[in-house]
Amino acid sequence: MTESQRFATIVTCIDGRIQRPLEEWAREHLDVDYLDTITEPGPAAVLTATGESHLTAVLEKVAVSQRAHGSGTLVIVGHADCAGNPVSADEHRDQLRRSVARLARRLPGTRILAVHADQCGERCWDPELVAEVHPTAVGA
Repeated sequence: MTESQRFATIVTCIDGRIQRPLEEWAREHLDVDYLDTITEPGPAAVLTATGESHLTAVLEKVAVSQRAHGSGTLVIVGHADCAGNPVSADEHRDQLRRSVARLARRLPGTRILAVHADQCGERCWDPELVAEVHPTAVGA
């Protein structure tokens, strides 16, 4: 038996066409063996600009993933030209940064990363880490 696998939960609108590059990026940058992917349309917009009920629904999916896999890492991955979120690349980066700030308050103890990809599609995968929050250490 090997050591237990390291898991990350990913919220993304990116479909299977570029799942492999996403997995390779996560393994390289996050040192994880397994990604539990939650697909949501326009995740950056969902997590920053929509009603509290939708955010709660997304967070419930994240909580299930974290409990099932022991994941302490959440990655939000999206692209600006998603059909559910057609914004400029700069606005998309800002949405992702706001997502991380908002989620950090709701998910204490979770490492949260936001990754921006320029466009949807297998030939356009160019990930850019735009924000990251590390879990705060619990005082002894």
